[in-house]
Amino acid sequence: MSTHRTWAVRAAAVVAFLLTGALAACGSASTQDDEPHSQEAASSQSPASGDSGDAPAETQGEEQSLASTMLFNGPSHTDTAAPGAWGESGCDAQKQARIIVVRGTEEPAGQSLINPLASRIAAELGDQAQISDLDYPASWESGSEAAGVNRLIAVLNAQSAQCPAMRTVLLGYSQGAMVVGDALSAPDARFNEDNGYELSPVSRGHIVAVELYGDPRFRADATYNSGDFDRAVNGILEGRGTADFGEIADRTKSFCTARDFACQAGGDTEPHGSYATNGMLEQGVTYAVDRVKATL
Repeated sequence: MSTHRTWAVRAAAVVAFLLTGALAACGSASTQDDEPHSQEAASSQSPASGDSGDAPAETQGEEQSLASTMLFNGPSHTDTAAPGAWGESGCDAQKQARIIVVRGTEEPAGQSLINPLASRIAAELGDQAQISDLDYPASWESGSEAAGVNRLIAVLNAQSAQCPAMRTVLLGYSQGAMVVGDALSAPDARFNEDNGYELSPVSRGHIVAVELYGDPRFRADATYNSGDFDRAVNGILEGRGTADFGEIADRTKSFCTARDFACQAGGDTEPHGSYATNGMLEQGVTYAVDRVKATL
């Protein structure tokens, strides 16, 4: 975990997840029956939803213990090689653009809520685009998100060398949005402790469009946001810094719909799966296609 993040923030995030019943809703709606924690466990380790006072020291200790292994949040040093050392990036040098999909929690590879978005972007670009799904755990296990950050940076840095003419579109949903956003940010601005890798200047320059849907680290006052969200409410895992994305902020759209618990702390689980039907994927098609075509 980054040194400037506190246990209090982690504990608050744990409580929010448990009390909203959202433990299986950070991916597509089809995974909501796979609840990994019982209501009994939630009530025994979290204060009542109406308790606004400070938790006793004993309760805080329980929350901190839970936070240390919370869901997909935690350190990951399982991928210890330097970026690019996992072999080929998987890019097709015959293509001019690559659309990388980073799926939400428990979504099967190739079946994310945003895979149809990738397909529609590729269709608009004819035979010029390649679609790839990032190979990362996308699970509730501690370290999943950090492993995703490690992998995405490695893939993009390797791609910049192996397919130097290729331009990249990054699509992230839920945990996947958090992975993309943290990969674009400096290591000390990320929520979790990963291997500290960073995108090279060349690979950053090749990214022409970034689209995030239901980002748990949504920053409500960011200039690149889109949606009918509450401008006073950040994501469930605290908002990003205003300058975290650097120059890539000008190539980014972060979509958040009203009451989506992931990007609107205190919201509901159902809106988190509504992006497929609320018109925001359509907006994403237009945004990405226009930006890719402008660079070709």
